[in-house]
Amino acid sequence: MDLRSHLQLEQSATVAINTLAMEKKKKGERIYNLSAGEPMIDTPDIVIEAVMKAMRDGKTHYPPVAGIPELREQATDWLNATYYANYEVSECVITPGGKFGIYLLLQALIQPGDKVGIIAPYWVSYPSMVKIFGGEPIILETEEIGNPEKPGGIGASWKLEIAELEKAVEQNLRILILNNASNPTGALYSKQELENILRVAHEHHIFVISDEVYSGLVYDGEFISCGSFEEHKENVIVIQSCSKHFAMTGWRVGFAFGPEEIIKILTILLGQTTSGVATASQYAALCALQNASTIIPHVRDAMQKRRNVFMNIYNELFKTNFSYPASALYCFLPIVSLGIKSSDSKQVCTELLDKAGVATVPGIAFGKEGYIRYAFGESEDELKEGLLKIKEYKETV
Repeated sequence: MDLRSHLQLEQSATVAINTLAMEKKKKGERIYNLSAGEPMIDTPDIVIEAVMKAMRDGKTHYPPVAGIPELREQATDWLNATYYANYEVSECVITPGGKFGIYLLLQALIQPGDKVGIIAPYWVSYPSMVKIFGGEPIILETEEIGNPEKPGGIGASWKLEIAELEKAVEQNLRILILNNASNPTGALYSKQELENILRVAHEHHIFVISDEVYSGLVYDGEFISCGSFEEHKENVIVIQSCSKHFAMTGWRVGFAFGPEEIIKILTILLGQTTSGVATASQYAALCALQNASTIIPHVRDAMQKRRNVFMNIYNELFKTNFSYPASALYCFLPIVSLGIKSSDSKQVCTELLDKAGVATVPGIAFGKEGYIRYAFGESEDELKEGLLKIKEYKETV
């Protein structure tokens, strides 16, 4: 059996770093984990209680592959009401996390050699997923406003310009992955910016996979869903998840919304792989969605406070004046702002972990060298102490 093509795949950088950090913790080392992409808040008690009741009521058997009907209906109603979309229940399927939803979509859509647009900085798994199914990642570059060599008051843009998209169109782009709100940059697209992107995609018959799993963690500005553009629904697939804004990362529940014919294909793929999402997890998601109006603000407010704490301390310690990221769980900052001369993000992050005990993710993993992604989902004390350790390390180099 020839495994060479699969052996060329790299482990997810975020998973690898988080795993290494956990291994060091098990050995008794004090590690400050600023790499994990999750809100460190326990799943709300109301969700736990709902799951326990469902289990006691005998909800322990195989679920329908596409998801239990009440969850599909609740998820569809939630997306429509919250983000002004117009989906039918038949246009929704429940997936084992948003990540596997994207995986299934790429499996369904990619033909060998298809070109798939990925906007840099990008979530680390996009390029590998595309390659798994024989697609060719086309990296669409973005720019940061200001000069990262002179930190202080620069605001991050990191958003796709139409000219860059049109260049990719000339390469026969077939699929575009759009991450809004963005991991790792926190970039947030306006309604007009999305309209411009979707118009070009529609004109050139490009499928848009809109990864919206951070939609509930928007602190500055308004989140606009690609699913709200009725005129572009036929070539848009929206990915949602309970992981981030419901503090339910371990439950592995996601949603895909899109044209019914694509949803049917995803359901077939689910039937041949996981047979759907664990029944207990689906009842957890159902309760979370039923209580979205209280759970999401609770998680968002906590994360906004942690974002502010992180950036305020960072700016104070390193004499910078960076703006807050508008959304998500991360600050994507240039290494030079630490006062460290090296631009090798992998080397710097390795040293931060080994010598300072702080886990971070190198920018090169997101397609942008010279940067580090810091996650601010941990407790305020953990963030403060982690940054102080980085400052102490910086003084030694």
